Amino acid sequence: MSVYALTGNDNLILNERVLKDYTDGSTVEIAFQNDRVGISTGKNGNTVYSTNKTGLNVTVTLRVIRGSSDDKWLNGLSIQQERDLPSFSVLNGSFSKRVGNGFGEVTFDEYILLGGVFQRYADVQENLVGETEQGTAVYTLIFAQAKRALT
Repeated sequence: MSVYALTGNDNLILNERVLKDYTDGSTVEIAFQNDRVGISTGKNGNTVYSTNKTGLNVTVTLRVIRGSSDDKWLNGLSIQQERDLPSFSVLNGSFSKRVGNGFGEVTFDEYILLGGVFQRYADVQENLVGETEQGTAVYTLIFAQAKRALT
C-alpha cells in the first residue's frame, strides 16, 4: 500500500506573534547545523562517543515580504538586539507543520524553539531585470535548542 504526505497550512509563531507575510520558495527553514554526538575510533577499534551539546542549536531562516508588517516587526527586534545584547529578551516560538496521510488523518510535526537571537542582518539588492528576490527580506536566526514532537 502506498504512503502519502499532504502538507499545508503550516504556522510559525515567534514571541506569541503568528508570522504571515511570507514570500516565495522555502519561506521557513529549520536546520540543525551540528552533530548530536562526536565519535572517535582508535587502536584496536576502541571507540569513544561524546554528547555534543551544540547539536541542540538550530538555525531558522525566514523569507518575508520586504516592507511588510512582519519585516518591520523582525527588524525592530533586530535593532533592539543590536543596541544592547545583554538586555535583549531572547526569542521563543514554535513551528507546526500539518501532514495529512491522504485518508483524513493529520499529524502535527511540531518544533518548540527556545533561546533565539538574530544571527545575520537581512541583505538587500537592486535589480533592473525583474529579479523578484529584491522584494524579499531574509532573516537568519539561531536558537539554543529546538525540540520536535509528532502528535
